[in-house]
Amino acid sequence: MPRVKHDSASYQILFSELNADISILEDLLEKNRLLTRKIEAIEPDEFDWAALGYTIHNIYNLMENYFLRVAKFFENNIGQEAWHRNLIDRMALDIPEFRPALLQKEALPAIHELRSFRHVFRNIYLGKLSENRLTDVNNSIPETVGIFFESHSKFIGKLKLIASELS
Repeated sequence: MPRVKHDSASYQILFSELNADISILEDLLEKNRLLTRKIEAIEPDEFDWAALGYTIHNIYNLMENYFLRVAKFFENNIGQEAWHRNLIDRMALDIPEFRPALLQKEALPAIHELRSFRHVFRNIYLGKLSENRLTDVNNSIPETVGIFFESHSKFIGKLKLIASELS
């Protein structure tokens, strides 16, 4: 895989884009919290559960788009087969002299669980959301997003070191 050459300015653009994603994720997390509190305070119907599922769907989509942004910046090659799963797994790879790992391997199961839920949520046409599964996945959101925020901070720190060497 040929190494993509980037200058300091292109890293600054990447930092801005990734930080913008984090800002959006903070807003999505707040919407998730509000809906979680609402559901705890009422007798939820299918539309309340669907709204909560939608917030989880959006949180995962943002993470996946973040991963795509990183992969396109460094690798510029996303395979077509099982790419959603492979993209997440790729983010845990440290590629020496190319790109540091974004995620720790321990974070992968939680993010894959969000991916799996998103797949079910997007493809549930005739069925019904499992409230138990939805609740389980929703309960994992604070920890999973916390891991993502921490991963982002560490990743940006590593990239800033690489970018400073280009200046």
